Order: sequence, then C-alpha cells, then structure tokens
Amino acid sequence: MQSMYYLADNPWPLVLAFAATSIVAFLIGGSKGRATAGVALLLAAAVYLLEQQLISPGEEVEMTVSEMLDDFKQRDVDAIIAAIDSAKPEIAGVAKQGLDMVDLSPDFHVNSVEVTMDSETKATAMVRANGSVSLRKGGGTTYHLPNYWRTVWIKQADQWVLTDYARLNPVNGQEIGVFSGQ
Repeated sequence: MQSMYYLADNPWPLVLAFAATSIVAFLIGGSKGRATAGVALLLAAAVYLLEQQLISPGEEVEMTVSEMLDDFKQRDVDAIIAAIDSAKPEIAGVAKQGLDMVDLSPDFHVNSVEVTMDSETKATAMVRANGSVSLRKGGGTTYHLPNYWRTVWIKQADQWVLTDYARLNPVNGQEIGVFSGQ
C-alpha cells in the first residue's frame, strides 16, 4: 500500500521511465518498436491520470492545513474548532485568542508543507507561511510576518484534526512563543 502512496505523491519517475522507453522503442524502429512506443506512451498517460485520482494521507493533511488557513482568513471559528482535536480544548482557546488579536490579509499564504507520516493515523506537518497581518487592537498596524510551525495531526472519523503544534523561529527552527513578536 505504501507504493500506492508514493505514486500519488510523485508519479514522475514512472511517467518519465515510460516516456524514455517510448522514445527508445521508437528510435529502434520497426513496427514492433512503434507499437512498444505507443504502449509505453499510453502507460505514461495512465500513470499520470491515475495520480490525479489518488490522494495520499500526506496530501490529505496538506489540504487540511490549507483549509485551516482559509478558515483563519475568513475568521470561521466553527470550521477552525472542527479541525482541532476535541480532546485538546486548549488549542481551540489559543486559536480563538489569535483571532481576537489579528486579521490575516488575503495575501497571507502557505509557502510549503512537508508532511511526515508517523503512522497510518498520525502525521507531522512542517508549515511555512507568510503574508500581511493586521493587529485588531492598537490602530490596526500591519506587519509582514513569516511563520514556521510544527503541527501534529491525527485522523479521527475520516478527518485529520490538529492535536499539537509549536511555532518555530523561521530562521533557526527553534521553538518560540505562539504570540511572540518574532
């Protein structure tokens, strides 16, 4: 099953191998070479199309991270709370506190998400994001704020939920306070 996840995450090695086989077979020539080239091209296309249909657990976590950022930008408290482990109400409290402090601008975006599957139902996502953040109090001052987070997700009832987090210094990766000015 792990190889299927690899295909869903990165089909290009197999697609390129079939494409190279097609080129070599075509150059060798003859009717068998052209037939082999055609089959190899069809297989490359099939692998690519299959990849478009498969979603690995890591990709599910990436999508959940992006959805949570959108929920923060839209200030959708209910959706944010739904994406947090119900056994961790303190995380929901921190999220609400953050919403009370800042507004994320539409340009705030995820730069990268690196997901490591710790098990079938647990994943760690290293998330880099940045954009403009406006303070809700104190005159609405706007800052450009790079963010780096280590987030831990667990799968509950076919949904990935946030169960742990740490804000990290974007330069050195050391843990810093969630509401630190860094």
